[in-house]
Formats: sequence, structure tokens, C-alpha cells
Amino acid sequence: MNRITPKTMSVAVRAAALLFVFTVGVALATSGDAWAKRHSAASLADPVATATITTCGTYTGVSGNPTIYLVTQDITTSSTGNCITLGGSDNTLALQGHNITGPGSGTSRGDVIVIQSFANDDVIEGGGGIISGFAVGVFDKGSNTVGDAVEASENGIGMELTGGTVMWTNVNSTNNTAQGIYLNGCSDECGISDFNAGSNGADGVLVIGSEAPRISVFFATDNGGAGVHVGCASDCDDNSEVNVSDAVMAIPSVTGNKGDGIFLDASESNNKDKVYLVSARGNGITSGSDLHDATSTCGLNQWVTNDYVTAKAAGVTSPSCIPLGF
Repeated sequence: MNRITPKTMSVAVRAAALLFVFTVGVALATSGDAWAKRHSAASLADPVATATITTCGTYTGVSGNPTIYLVTQDITTSSTGNCITLGGSDNTLALQGHNITGPGSGTSRGDVIVIQSFANDDVIEGGGGIISGFAVGVFDKGSNTVGDAVEASENGIGMELTGGTVMWTNVNSTNNTAQGIYLNGCSDECGISDFNAGSNGADGVLVIGSEAPRISVFFATDNGGAGVHVGCASDCDDNSEVNVSDAVMAIPSVTGNKGDGIFLDASESNNKDKVYLVSARGNGITSGSDLHDATSTCGLNQWVTNDYVTAKAAGVTSPSCIPLGF
């Protein structure tokens, strides 16, 4: 399996630049710590159950109590349905570095990990485990999910977020046939940080119909579409105030994409998106630019302190509304 290691060359610098990423990583260092750090004092009054997972199934908590689920071995399945489905609230899933492998993205109609829409305050700790061979690697429809250290490779879509106030960090989503990461109607400042979306068949990151999502500290490289694609040309739900930011510009983080590096589509004219501290070089191999705003004169979007070679807005090359950072 062709894996890409996420951001190892600049971990120390980036951790210093965005301390919250480090804090979340420490909070999720072990499944027990993850549960304790994430959940409220009120929930701690309830007994905590522990259960093991060795096969695919639906897990909603033991006897209604907050439950820590520990995957204790690699799981391989020929089933074309979902593998692990989480429901209920205040539960933790720890892959403990184990891999979950399905029948193949072209065969499976299911997803590796599904957080149901009625699930709240769940924690997923991957420990570097690889999830592959499904239609979607992670499908998070829940609220207040915290996820960390999951690798999604060779699925259809690596990760799809549709829930509210979700936060995923340290994600490696590579070599998926469609998008690496798809923010599809996620809300309440949902976020994904410190991640790598590379060598996917379509966009590295696609954002549609989402409310103030935060995409930060990342690599988006060598994708078949754009590195980060926000919005669409027509007939899609509007985004609002999308934030796309990196932290360290010494190394280009958006490069080698066949489409644009960062692309704000025509639907983003009045959405007040912000793109800042991004280094984009060598994109548009098939067609496109490093930075591209398809709205009229950049609309109400803000491009601040970015490093790039080529830019385009409303058909104009190197427009004044996308200033060069340095």
C-alpha cells in the first residue's frame, strides 16, 4: 500500500504555531485519557464500561453507560456494508493501531467507521490504524465528535463530515479514488487540522454547504482535482465563512495538484471565506492556478499573506484581490 507520511518534516514548528493541535493530541494519547479529557464532569458520574471489538458491528454503549471500545486485532471483511457503527453518547472507539480492511472501494457500498446522526460526544482514537477498501473511510454524522490519528487509504472517499462541532486532527487521507476529505454540510465551526490529503483521485479537500468550517495546518498534494476546493459552480448548498489556513510557509503545503491549489468556486461570492498563511506552488498541472477565486473580483472573500506563483480571479491572471504575501 502506498502511504504518505503526514507532515513529519515540520511537526515541531507547526506544533508551536498552533498549540491547540498539540493539546488535542495529548488529550487523545490513550483511549482512557481521551475519554476523560473530552467529556463533561456530569458524565463522569456514570460508570464507565470497557468492551473489545474483534468484528464489524453496531456499538451503542454497554447498558447505556459511557463505553470505551478497544479494537484488539486487525479486522478484514468481505461484507459490502458498514463495518463499525457508533451510536449513543460519550463513547470512545480506540483502534489501537489496528487496520480495518474491506472488499475494495469499487465493491463496497458501506463505510469503515460511521458515527450516527444522533450520536453525541464520541471520541475516535486511531493510533495510526489504516482503514481501507470501503466506500467511505470515516462518515461522521454526529455532534461534538473528537477524532485523532486515523489513516484512510484506498477508499472511495477518505473521510466525510456532516455533523456539528466535530474536530478531527492528525488525519492521513491518501490514495482514495474520490475526495480525500469531504466537508458536506458540517456545521458549528467543524474542523479538521494537522492533516495530509494527498494522491486522491479527485479533490484533496471538498467543502460544500458547511457553516464556518476550519481547515488548518495541512498538506494537500498531488491530487487529481484541486488541493482544497470550496463550493461549486451551481446547484449546491451554500457555505459560510470557510477558513483555510496553514501556519508555516517555509515548505509549500499545497503543490502538485492537477487542478487549482486553493479554489473558491463561483458559489462563494458572498460567503466571506478566508484563505491565509498558505504556501501554494506548482499546481494546475492539467489546468488551473495556485490560488483561484472564481467569484466576481473575489467577491467578499479575503486572501491574506499567502505565498504563490500563479493566481486567477474572474478570469484575470494575478488579480489585485489576491495579494502576494511576501
